[in-house]
Amino acid sequence: MLIVLMGISAVGFLWYNGFIGGGKTLGQDDLFDSENELHDRVSILLIGADQRPEQIKFNTDSLIFASVDPKTKQVSLLSIPRDTRVALAGHGHLKINEVAALTDLPTLQKNVGQLTGQPLAGYVQTNFAGFKKIIDTLGGITVDVEKDMYYETGDDEDGYINLDKGVQRLDGSQALQYARFRHDALGDISRTARQQIVLKAVAKEMFRLSTLPKLPFLIPQLMEAVNTNLSGKDMFALAKVAVAFDSANVVSQTLPGAFQDIDGVSYWKVDPVEVKKVVKNLFMGITTTKVIDQQTVDLLKPVIVTPVKPLPKVPGNSQDPNGQNSTGYQVTKP
Repeated sequence: MLIVLMGISAVGFLWYNGFIGGGKTLGQDDLFDSENELHDRVSILLIGADQRPEQIKFNTDSLIFASVDPKTKQVSLLSIPRDTRVALAGHGHLKINEVAALTDLPTLQKNVGQLTGQPLAGYVQTNFAGFKKIIDTLGGITVDVEKDMYYETGDDEDGYINLDKGVQRLDGSQALQYARFRHDALGDISRTARQQIVLKAVAKEMFRLSTLPKLPFLIPQLMEAVNTNLSGKDMFALAKVAVAFDSANVVSQTLPGAFQDIDGVSYWKVDPVEVKKVVKNLFMGITTTKVIDQQTVDLLKPVIVTPVKPLPKVPGNSQDPNGQNSTGYQVTKP
């Protein structure tokens, strides 16, 4: 969503200043001025939630710490698993996806800032319906679906995940299915990797020349689809960075940790000191494949179970009040 906001704001900035269709070229003085210059890195929290129209309080499904470096034009994305165990004043230890429901989004923003050791300029939140609208207005995204996926979610809307393996064009509903799928050996941890793939695909689509004619339709839909506390000044400054944005300059990482069971409730346990090291490395473009318990794991490949390497304990067991029952295996298509 941050990438989409940057893209729309950037094109709006160009249109406003007459660079598109006016034969003008961009110079350094055009990109930055004394009032709206972005000198330092800015970090934002991206929030995805299955929030229904009547809901005021809700758990969050997806949390991504996004950071933009105006000098290198690099966008760093850190996916924070929904089961990450954190401390919340007045509530003790809980899953990070509960914070917004018990308090509000600004408190969640503050909590993520404390976890990462980085100040956050604001948040951008969207729900399932908004996500689908944005993807559809873009004309879909291209994704290499790594395996057949089938799962009955039980929702009245978006009740099925049903995708075939292979490179394909996904519409809004299909992109949501891919981003939601978590019913395999690594559960939500693999889902974070899929969400990063979707964000990169959106970024690539956003900055295609063919996207420009769609902007008059995309802008009002975006405004309806997202909830943000970013100031106009911050958005304008980000737009100027987006003018020189390259979708290939996106670095992503899932927050490393380990599965932990406490009183029958499963968590994603992280080391607070290690989290801050991961964030600093990510800013330098350094990522790690040692995401689960310091072991090298490909989050999108099936886990091979052996007697000496049992199936990892996956958050979302039947006793977990904030997750869905998961066997750790993919449901077979009927």
